[in-house]
This record gives sequence, C-alpha cells and structure tokens, in this order.
Amino acid sequence: MSFNLNEFLKSLVSLTVSDYLRQLWGDQLWVGLVLDILGVVIISTFCLLIVIFLIWLERKVIARIQQRIGPNRVGGRYGLLQTVADVIKLLIKEDITPMGADRVAYWLAPFLIVMAALIVWAIMPFAPGVIGVDLNIGVFFFLAISSVSVVSLLLAGWGSNNKYALLGAFRSVAQLVSYEVPMILALLVPILLARSMSTVSIVAAQTVPFLLVVPLAALIFFISSLAETGRTPFDLLEAESEIVAGFHVEYGGMKFG
Repeated sequence: MSFNLNEFLKSLVSLTVSDYLRQLWGDQLWVGLVLDILGVVIISTFCLLIVIFLIWLERKVIARIQQRIGPNRVGGRYGLLQTVADVIKLLIKEDITPMGADRVAYWLAPFLIVMAALIVWAIMPFAPGVIGVDLNIGVFFFLAISSVSVVSLLLAGWGSNNKYALLGAFRSVAQLVSYEVPMILALLVPILLARSMSTVSIVAAQTVPFLLVVPLAALIFFISSLAETGRTPFDLLEAESEIVAGFHVEYGGMKFG
C-alpha cells in the first residue's frame, strides 16, 4: 500500500491515523513501537502548548480584573508569545546548585513534577478509541500520579538544604493533602454512577452528563483541582508575597520555571 496524502489527512481529521498507518506499514512489532512513541510525543506537545496558552490567558484575565493591560509586547498587541519569551529567558539563565544541597533530590524533584503532569494525560480519553491506555483503575491511577507532585515538593524543599525551603515544602504538602480529601470524595460519585474506575467507562456511561446529575460533586472537584494546581487564589504554596518564596527559594533557571 502506497502513501496517499488525501487518505492520511482524512484519517487525521477522523482521529484514525493509527489504523491508517498500520494498514500502510503492517502489524510488525516496530510499527506498534513507533506509533506508541509518536502518540507520547503528540500528547506531550499538546499538553505543553495548552500550558503555554493557559498561562497567557490567566495573566490576561488577572490583568483585566486588576484594570491592567497584561502581556502586550511580545507577539503583537495581545502578547501571545510572552510565555514563550519567558521560557527562553529561563533557559538561558545560569543554573546554580546550592552548596550543601542533596544533588539527587534537588535535580529529581522538578523532573518528577513535570513527568507526573504529563503521565496523567495517558488515561484521558480524547475521543472514541483515542486514549493512551484504558486502565480499569484509571481514576485510582490519576489520584496516585497526582500524589507524586506532593512528594516532589517535599523532595525539593529537603534537597535544597534550606530551612525556609523546607518550611515552605511542609506548608505546600499540608495544603495539597487537605484538598485531596474532598477531591477523592467527589470522584467517588462518578465511580459509583458508572460502576467502574475506567475513565473510558465513565465517559461512556454519561448518557446524561454527570455534571447535571450531581452538580455539587462537580463543583467540589473543580475547586479542589484548582487548589491542586497551586494557581491564584490557591497560590499560598508559592508565597509570592513573601520575601522568602517557599519550597522553590533555591531554584533558578528552568528548574524554577
């Protein structure tokens, strides 16, 4: 079977690229490996692009609330490339490891936080048949991976060898753990309604959206999720209003970002 651009574009629109490429290349082992790697790259890129857009949107909304203009220099009138410029700025800054720091913990903590944020997307169904892996304990996997960020914050505070960073890490862990309890209780509702912990089964069971059936649980989950992200107004763990900023006080460059 020869490559056909029109057929490939149709499969891209209909989200059946995997089936098309398997027909083109066959069912060899290397084909599945290539498709898995391709899926990971696409989902990771999508997540990073979404983060860039949401940070820009958050800054514009907060600026509007505070009667400011917000990002308006880089990327035209609306500052669309401001977040990209900030990332480049962090990348070119000097990377310094504090004296006396636990190098393994200090370097591992930022990596674990980023990996946990990306791995969660593996169980998110984007469309029928479009999912990284359909686990029968998908919701439990989501909660388990989310807790990795809590451990990573404590690891960052401990590895920095700074008492203020450690105190900030303790504060962050206390806040995040306290918000995980209502999140877990809220997630029990769709699990009971769908009688499954698989994210695919939960989506398939929503002939009527669970948001309309149990709006209170949806609201609790939404607020708890915002608190887990640590963004405004739940940004106590970053402590930007303080002189000593919290668990990341010893971090600089891209590890700080």
